[in-house]
Amino acid sequence: MASAAVESFVTKQLDLLELERDAEVEERRSWQENISLKELQSRGVCLLKLQVSSQRTGLYGRLLVTFEPRRCGSVAALPSNSFTSGDIVGLYDAANEGSQLATGILTRVTQKSVTVAFDESHDFQLSLDRENSYRLLKLANDVTYRRLKKPADILQHLLGCLPERSGFICAVAERTCHHPRTSWHWENHNCG
Repeated sequence: MASAAVESFVTKQLDLLELERDAEVEERRSWQENISLKELQSRGVCLLKLQVSSQRTGLYGRLLVTFEPRRCGSVAALPSNSFTSGDIVGLYDAANEGSQLATGILTRVTQKSVTVAFDESHDFQLSLDRENSYRLLKLANDVTYRRLKKPADILQHLLGCLPERSGFICAVAERTCHHPRTSWHWENHNCG
């Protein structure tokens, strides 16, 4: 692949990543403004009426909070949902329709509970009451976007500085016409 073709490809991928990210953020914002909480739960992107079952400190000082459905007699299961480990979620007080209390990453999802890791900084002190009711809403995932954007940015900045076929390990995309998210693999152009 010639340097100009690689540069054109990388620029196009960065533009597409930006468009995809903007569309995902807009979709999630639209959900919160236009769709009821019960409808969001039926779509599998919101969990309502959760209570704190345990809190502990995890790796790097993160606060790990396990949420379960509010108990009404026997142990309840979570409703059908699309939550998976690694999802970014917003935590809200169920009694208050207002702003988000915190943002965290789902670390564990079972049929009866979800565990969320909250990053506690020095200015941030999350205080959760076991008697309160909370809800979790799936947010746009920024992690995937950053992981795909970083190598493309690096490659774009280095392309003008490298001679053609310099042996530099160059990122190329495979299956870009089949899926909007590019999967990267590495190829050495100086192998013979």
